[in-house]
Amino acid sequence: MKQINESLSIRNGRLFVEGCDAARLADEFGTPLFVVSESHLRENLRRYKLAFEACWPEGRVRIMPAIKANPILAVRRVLSDEGCGCDVFGAGELEGALRGGVDPKAISVNGSIKDSSIIRRAIEVDARVVLDSPRELELCEQEGARQGKVARVMFRIKPFMSELETTSDFAPDAQIREMTQMIKYGIPTSELLPMGPRALKLAHIDPVGIHVHMGRHSKKMEVWQSWVRHCTLLMGRLSRSMGGWLPREVDFGGGFPSFPDKDTDVAVQGYAGPSLEDYASGITGAFRDAMREVDMDPTGITIEVEPGRGLHCDTGIHLTCVRNIKQEVENRPRKWLELDTSEVFLGVPGLNESPPFDYIFANKANHPADTLADMVGQTCNAELLFNQVRTPAAEEGDVVALLNTGSYVEPMAANFNALPRPGTVLVCGDQAEVVKRHETVEEVFARDVIPARLSTLRSSEALEA
Repeated sequence: MKQINESLSIRNGRLFVEGCDAARLADEFGTPLFVVSESHLRENLRRYKLAFEACWPEGRVRIMPAIKANPILAVRRVLSDEGCGCDVFGAGELEGALRGGVDPKAISVNGSIKDSSIIRRAIEVDARVVLDSPRELELCEQEGARQGKVARVMFRIKPFMSELETTSDFAPDAQIREMTQMIKYGIPTSELLPMGPRALKLAHIDPVGIHVHMGRHSKKMEVWQSWVRHCTLLMGRLSRSMGGWLPREVDFGGGFPSFPDKDTDVAVQGYAGPSLEDYASGITGAFRDAMREVDMDPTGITIEVEPGRGLHCDTGIHLTCVRNIKQEVENRPRKWLELDTSEVFLGVPGLNESPPFDYIFANKANHPADTLADMVGQTCNAELLFNQVRTPAAEEGDVVALLNTGSYVEPMAANFNALPRPGTVLVCGDQAEVVKRHETVEEVFARDVIPARLSTLRSSEALEA
């Protein structure tokens, strides 16, 4: 047996997900298909928790996975079973977190332009509201008064890393310090400082903490340490404006690289970065030092982190089947393996110069890759998913596994060409269960409404007249 990662192995020439043969999963449940390893997900989560707890004896640690990375309710139930909180963006994700079994008190309702309805719902269930503007503070006071409850709120701040000139892994021509300022999220500092004293005067507001989020801009430790330091310096300014207020909870956000660091939306890859344990040590150490710098005591503060891609990416694979093979031997010799998946299911462009995912032929994992071919998707787009890559001698019915699809892939799937979106199977040991069924054509068109005046079409003769 050859072990690929915590959940994937090759046994007798076939790919296994935990104890399940991947090609047999494709046969049983149909392709295209997303597959998630429950045991791998639990292991990733526990590694985050242990790493940060070991480095933060001053207080508690709470892991707040962003539900957007993988919003499947059964997957969220696994994380809830592990005691995680949840970061949500918008009303839909809030309901998903609740249905996924998250303790409402451990939900952060994030996002810009929150209206009174989502703030009302958050206060009803006792979730925290992450304030993104002064307007939201007033809405929280109004809704809290209406319900006779106190709203727990966090200030989402925008620290400026003045000395940092590092460019972003997302956009190599742009500096991270500029991108974190131009992004819409977070309260502008000029609006933040008056908000603090205002929050203390409101009868239905409990300002419990600070929230920041940088995103996956860099693996470099100096970037993270600068981020934490400037967050704390700005927090110190806010504290002084509030007469010495001390946050009980500080959320440093997400943006941690996935363990394989093979995310399709990251332009700069391939350079070494710290381990998760090094991140935990660097972040908590920078926070501790910066708290001394602003003369604040960190004892008792709960710190939070929000892994999305870092938690989910390598827990999932995508299975697709070779449905047809074409070959040109004249003009421009070329071979095409036509797959039953699509760029619109995978969130990648259909003209790739390099493979967007690592791949394994699940039923031919030990066969020599001695054939040059394109692997293409099924829509009317170009769909050149894999351009001139090495494959085993392929046949119709072969199952190809695309690796590291556990985060930000399934939730981005779309219905171009009226294609129903793929389902998802959750694997635990040798058990495999459908946790999101394949969409149907009926469901693709379920939201369409034909006005009564168009319900009866005129005949071709009438149209010609």
